[in-house]
Amino acid sequence: MNSVTRQRRPLLMAVSLLGSAVLTAGCGLGGSGTEASRDGAIPKPQVDCDVPDQNVDDKPVDKAKLSGEIRFATSSLKKDFGGFFNPLIEKFEKEHPGVKVKWEDTPTADDVDARMVNDAQTCVMADVVNVASSTVMALTKANMLMDLDVKAPGSGKDFLPDVWGKLGFGAQGHHTVYPWYWGPLITTYNKDLFTKAGLDPEKPPKDWDEYVASSKKIAEASNGKYQAVWGNTEWTFVDEWAGLGVQLMSPDDKQFTFADDAKAQKWLTDMADLYKAGAIPKDSVTGQPDPSQAYSAGTLAFGSPNASFLRNVKQNASALYPKTGVGPHLKSTGGSVLFAGQYIGVSTTTKNAPLAMEFAQYVTNAENQLAWAKDPNVVIFPSSTTALNDEFFDVPEGSDPFQRARGAAAEAAKEGKVVVGQFYVTGKINSVITENIQKAISGQKDPKKALADAQSESNALLKRLG
Repeated sequence: MNSVTRQRRPLLMAVSLLGSAVLTAGCGLGGSGTEASRDGAIPKPQVDCDVPDQNVDDKPVDKAKLSGEIRFATSSLKKDFGGFFNPLIEKFEKEHPGVKVKWEDTPTADDVDARMVNDAQTCVMADVVNVASSTVMALTKANMLMDLDVKAPGSGKDFLPDVWGKLGFGAQGHHTVYPWYWGPLITTYNKDLFTKAGLDPEKPPKDWDEYVASSKKIAEASNGKYQAVWGNTEWTFVDEWAGLGVQLMSPDDKQFTFADDAKAQKWLTDMADLYKAGAIPKDSVTGQPDPSQAYSAGTLAFGSPNASFLRNVKQNASALYPKTGVGPHLKSTGGSVLFAGQYIGVSTTTKNAPLAMEFAQYVTNAENQLAWAKDPNVVIFPSSTTALNDEFFDVPEGSDPFQRARGAAAEAAKEGKVVVGQFYVTGKINSVITENIQKAISGQKDPKKALADAQSESNALLKRLG
């Protein structure tokens, strides 16, 4: 084993535990959360390529003269939003003559995170990257994302305080990513199935308890012909816990504490009860996490809580679209709205830090975040306080489901908060929690026991991160 491999082993552990990514990557990322660069300012990643000194010294990036070319990597945006991003990039290039931004977009796939981690370890990661929460912590632990507090001080002042204030999990508590776009969860439902269950189709549930009560009534009226709630909660349980006010981790974010929270216990007991009542399709508990197909087929009362899901309903189940109701975010007393968004980071190994930093700030500034949020084909919201306060988000009540979704999500967006624990609920930790939840829902485990086991196993994995 050579010295570089020995240095990398701690990071291989960190990344493999945090990201689904590295479970398939051949070797680990280099670096260490405690190892400082030679000037002591910023931890320097251990990689097989030269890291420019200016990327890890204690001086801000000098953006006075911009030139050259950079690569901008996103995930699954070009197909639907090329009409927005291509002109946006062209405008940037015109404003800075002589520069070139090459946009690379990877379609959604199970190995998107793996590709990014592999690119980072081999020093070919794009200069500016669109990073999901599932990858942020892994790349940050590996020191592969530039320290924004050192290299671009003050650049985060316009982001939502409850978002930016919680993103300092890099070395020395510094920021490594800019928050970008996001979409608060709402409630979508089939009005016809509500009517058949004797529920008012114009009165969606306002909180978790009403959601559970409505689901039971739907199950009672369906005679097994349709169900209410999708069983695989892999994509939603963290959001739902936040909405209930579950304390995912201890105040110092050092260990998981959800199993001891009565609200988490109630949530899982409710889900198990809904399964017993026939409100959850039995094959959905361990099936895919996306309920879109069942909803579009008319056999599920509640659809995806992602507002952009309505675009798929309109395209793939047009007859069902006008029968789709929209309700508010399921936030109970003491709960919060989870900011589960996308982020923009600058690679520590970039050879053109000035241009990369300028473009990262350009993409995430208030003007451009607002411009994209106004796209009629998407329900997304900016992380910029200035943009979110624009009158565009004062959406009037309308009959069109997409318009109503925009209004419901806009109301929730003002309360968006980052929960640090969500960045740890990825990879193996996410699998451990999800598997225990599934066993409890399907009656294979007592809910309290399942949560206790999930918490114990997750904390053991977390401890291995050091």
